[in-house]
Amino acid sequence: MENTEDKNIRQPGTPAALNYTHDKKRPELLAPAGDMGSALGAFAAGADAVYLGGPAFSARAYAKNLSIEEICSLLSIAHPKGKKVYLACNILIKADESEEVRAMMDPLYEAGLDGVIVQDIGLLEWLHIRYPHLPLHGSTQMAVLSEGGVNWLKERGVTRVVPGRELSLKEMEELKKCGIELECFIHGAMCYSYSGRCLLSSLAGGRSGNRGRCAGPCRKSYTAEDGREAYYLSMRDMCSLEDIGGMIDAGIDSFKIEGRMKAAEYAAGVSAVYRKYIDEYLERGSINVRKKDIELLKGLYMRSGPGNGYLFRHNGQDMISLDSPAYDKVSEEKKQEIREKYIKEPARPVTLRAVIRLGTEMSLELRCGDTSVSVSAGTPDEAKSRAVTEADCEKQFRKSGGSGFEIKECYIDTDGKCFVPVSVLNELRRKGLAELEKALAAGRRDKPAEVPEPVIAAVKKAPGGLVAGVRDPEQFGALLGCEGIDGIIVPLRDAEAAAGRHGNKAFYVRLPEIIRQKDVKKVRDKLRVLTGLEPEGVYCGSLDALYLASEFFAADMIYADQGLYVTNPYTEAILSGMTAGYTVSAELSGREIAGLKAPERCQLVIYGYTPVMYSANCIYMTKGKCDKTAGSYILKDEKGHSFTIVPEHEYCYNIMYNCVPLSLYDEARELINRGFKGGFRLEFTTEAPAECRKIAEGFSGLFDGGNAEGVPERSRTTRGHFNRGVM
Repeated sequence: MENTEDKNIRQPGTPAALNYTHDKKRPELLAPAGDMGSALGAFAAGADAVYLGGPAFSARAYAKNLSIEEICSLLSIAHPKGKKVYLACNILIKADESEEVRAMMDPLYEAGLDGVIVQDIGLLEWLHIRYPHLPLHGSTQMAVLSEGGVNWLKERGVTRVVPGRELSLKEMEELKKCGIELECFIHGAMCYSYSGRCLLSSLAGGRSGNRGRCAGPCRKSYTAEDGREAYYLSMRDMCSLEDIGGMIDAGIDSFKIEGRMKAAEYAAGVSAVYRKYIDEYLERGSINVRKKDIELLKGLYMRSGPGNGYLFRHNGQDMISLDSPAYDKVSEEKKQEIREKYIKEPARPVTLRAVIRLGTEMSLELRCGDTSVSVSAGTPDEAKSRAVTEADCEKQFRKSGGSGFEIKECYIDTDGKCFVPVSVLNELRRKGLAELEKALAAGRRDKPAEVPEPVIAAVKKAPGGLVAGVRDPEQFGALLGCEGIDGIIVPLRDAEAAAGRHGNKAFYVRLPEIIRQKDVKKVRDKLRVLTGLEPEGVYCGSLDALYLASEFFAADMIYADQGLYVTNPYTEAILSGMTAGYTVSAELSGREIAGLKAPERCQLVIYGYTPVMYSANCIYMTKGKCDKTAGSYILKDEKGHSFTIVPEHEYCYNIMYNCVPLSLYDEARELINRGFKGGFRLEFTTEAPAECRKIAEGFSGLFDGGNAEGVPERSRTTRGHFNRGVM
């Protein structure tokens, strides 16, 4: 795997970076909000919108997050200022959690929530039905990397996609041609793995990143084959301040700052800096980044100094914080300065109009943004001595302290003939502000719709029996004579060689697990050839692959692989309508597998080294250079566990495998005895051909009553999540 840096793209920091001319729209500046202070600080510093987590179902389960009441209050503060609030509901949802989602979402939908960021495709469908006017955003956790994934989401009502952070600016420009909003990260922490394609934390300690509980094992030290210990999986933080002009020119709709786990000073400080340079670029067509602003960003939770992520490079040692994963020292002086400038109590601007005249009821109209209310009191008495003046009324009406409102404009219409006690004026003001608060929090949309029970499409062709996946031609050859194997899955690169020699075995093809925009044409060309090879089916592990496969093959020839996570019946229903079958998610327990609505449509992986990471960064490039010939590399963690990393040279990504193989022989036999109707699968990766055959023959005993000779000893394997599942 080599550094595929595009030499035709300008590199950051060159003079050419400051010479844009354009007429581009203003991008949204989107800031993180781990709590109310972060949200208000970000708004005060110039953010157009914030994204936050609610009481549950957020990919940052350990952030403070906000209550339903706090989010509703924030919406009433944000909307009069022209700001937006998005909810991150970006984890996988389990079968029994839809009621909890409903309880959280109903009041937020009615209060005018501006959008939801979603990972789970089943939840996506559920939200689309129940809340028809709610904008849905495809999370970066979906790992959408090409026009295929973008178009798949667009066809299902998604209005915005957050593509993988690994894409180059050139690839993002291509995605804009799909005619959908793009939200791209510009600043903050970077995952080593493609987001949503990491199971390392899950399998190492049961804390699933797909459930918002990542323990950050990529930030730990590992020992390389040469004996050097370093933080090989810890990415430097991203800072694209000098590159925002190019991103504006590319048409990116929303600039996203990472960091819901960080302090309010971070959200406000980073927002202020990016707001300054976005506006400068839009006004002048160029920017001149000042050293003091870079120093400010470096002093606000940054690892190893600023880097610009993947915008202009594919991988490399300088993208990794090898020496330490810790943040640089945070400047307390700068934090205090930011607090004093931006992090204050909210003040919603209000325009007040009052009419106080003899012979008519006293009335008060209050307007905040697009929302207005009117209240009235009794008819005023005629003044016997001193009449109430405009100044008297304004003095009392501007006393809005503690309400969260600020009377910015005050218009008084009085005839100078009335007497009104101060207590009456105060009560009229309090009554008006209370009604305004109620109106701002009131429902803005129709009531949510009822969601019908998911309907599983009729089975067209079940993926039953025992199927084996292989990684190279030698493994394929070793399994051809194994009678217990019903079918073999080969990589797309080996499809032509395998097509003519699979004998009586069903012949399947696996598409690349990572398909980026730069590789779409190559994959399409290979799929065009594949149609003539007449495979039994194709396996797709991403929305990108699923969409491309559907251009060439009917639904009854497409199988959803493990990267398309199935954890609830709504996802089962979606995939049952567009595939012949799906793969059981690696994070489901045996009890959850038994509760699947369509077990006859699924395959359960019962042997194999589970992929725990897919990464654009390359261990060989980090160690020096990749010559595209290396076969695998070993990293050892602090406990001495060995993780094998295999480079996929053709598409330039790494796969990191778990330290021990999964083995569910006894569990699969129990499922068969209980009437399980699905199929089973073996996944061979780094095993020698002879070992593949031995293991396959052992597992074939599931069906013929054999003695399981060849199945690995339990002491050398793992049950994965079969017994415990994930939280």
